[in-house]
Amino acid sequence: MTKYEVKTPDGVVHRIEASTHVLDSNGLTLYVDGGKAVAIFSKFEWMREAVADTVVEAGPGAPTDTGAGEVVAPVASGE
Repeated sequence: MTKYEVKTPDGVVHRIEASTHVLDSNGLTLYVDGGKAVAIFSKFEWMREAVADTVVEAGPGAPTDTGAGEVVAPVASGE
């Protein structure tokens, strides 16, 4: 699923999760899996894909390099 932001002429920015979108003579339609429409905008000012709000936690064996030339020691557990 992709997060979309759509600004309507009244100035409201709508945030919607959808699988895909179609822009045609009917306007902008956002769909989820299975082909169901979750939003239809006959008029809008702009549409963009939003930045995902996901947080990924490092699991066991994950690299400890920060990318800034620093090395982070793994957290000691069970002591």
